[in-house]
Amino acid sequence: MDAEKKITDIEKLLERLGGIPPMPAVAGKVLRIASSEDARLVDLARLIATDQGLATQVLRTCNSAYYGIPQRVSSLSRAIALLGFKSVRNLVVIHSLPRRRGATATFAETAIWNHSSAGALAARMIAGTTGRFDPEEAMLGGLIHDAGRLVLNLMLPEKYEPIMRSIYNREGSSIEIERAALGIDHTLVGEAVMRKWNFPEELAVAVRHHHDDPKEVDALTCVVSAANEMLWMLGLGVVEPSEPVLEIPAALRQLGFTNSDIGTLEEKLQVALESGRDVFGQA
Repeated sequence: MDAEKKITDIEKLLERLGGIPPMPAVAGKVLRIASSEDARLVDLARLIATDQGLATQVLRTCNSAYYGIPQRVSSLSRAIALLGFKSVRNLVVIHSLPRRRGATATFAETAIWNHSSAGALAARMIAGTTGRFDPEEAMLGGLIHDAGRLVLNLMLPEKYEPIMRSIYNREGSSIEIERAALGIDHTLVGEAVMRKWNFPEELAVAVRHHHDDPKEVDALTCVVSAANEMLWMLGLGVVEPSEPVLEIPAALRQLGFTNSDIGTLEEKLQVALESGRDVFGQA
């Protein structure tokens, strides 16, 4: 009951700040269809085709080097058949998240998107390496783990810009910096956003708890947390690169990674980031 009240209070706060931006209608429907056991390829293809811009982006990115499809794919049905429902769902979400791109993007917008896209690739890689969770589900979790930051920056750009600079400069815990400035943090906001956008419950949980003790969270949240730790270690997105890490962070350690594994993980992630540029684009 207390948890439900807390979410309701957060939603009321966000409404007073200007409201949570809606997820595009087609993306919301794609999330529901892709999660259904009765989902049909033809239904998903028809739905995506109703948004011509989105359909074009999905086809363009499924032909990118990241997916490595040898022959060019020119139809949504073919893309879904080759990549699978979850991969195409992820592409739809990537292209539907509210953000500004290119020269008009601020420091905060660029940092948040670069961190989110790297988080998606890191989570997919860690899930595949450990076998602890479905890599495509983990990729979606990594992508949206900082949805709270995305929304806070959209609603409060003048306030959130200096917050992001403080986080980037490692002036303290990101949670503490946000709470000191706003009285709320991105994990609480992110959970409310996930529920507003009708994401699956396990993703809402991962967004809310990815900074918690990895010994006390579920498998998806632990994978997302480990991906986030990797990005902080490497300075990808929201923080400056740090000095070499001498001790493995908690979630990576919980998943069985050792110091000797980190270099290999970093190399694999750099390759994925390079091949994934066409999928995520520039902030």
